[in-house]
Amino acid sequence: MLAVTIMVAAVVSTFAGGFSDTPDKVPQTSFKVRVNLLENRTYFDHAGGDPVSLNTIQIVFVSGEKKTTLSKADVGKNRINFTQVGSDQTMVKAGDTFYLEGETPTNTLTDHSGIRFGKLVLKEETEVTWMVVDTRSSKTISMGSMYL
Repeated sequence: MLAVTIMVAAVVSTFAGGFSDTPDKVPQTSFKVRVNLLENRTYFDHAGGDPVSLNTIQIVFVSGEKKTTLSKADVGKNRINFTQVGSDQTMVKAGDTFYLEGETPTNTLTDHSGIRFGKLVLKEETEVTWMVVDTRSSKTISMGSMYL
């Protein structure tokens, strides 16, 4: 009787296991980041790894004690553009580039020494940490830092 119960439990467990949600694979990607203060743009060059969709990533910038998180859904809210260069597609693969476009900070209209993304201003002569985050898993895909 015990053996039958164990076999039934194993069959039910195996069958029910097929219905569980298998988490999507988190992309493993490398990006090179560059900033153009004259255009108010931060460029992300896909340097290798898995393709990613602009619809399922967020960009996080940290400068000092300030932090901002941006996604394609933020276009218009923080007055930014979140676009793949040379394409209207959202899938970014090795060799492709996408950019975030911010505003000119109000105190730097003529010297272009920073980029505003909402409340965060990326300024010249400051270190900025960036992260590309997968929104489905909330895991970091790629990260680095740069000195403007």
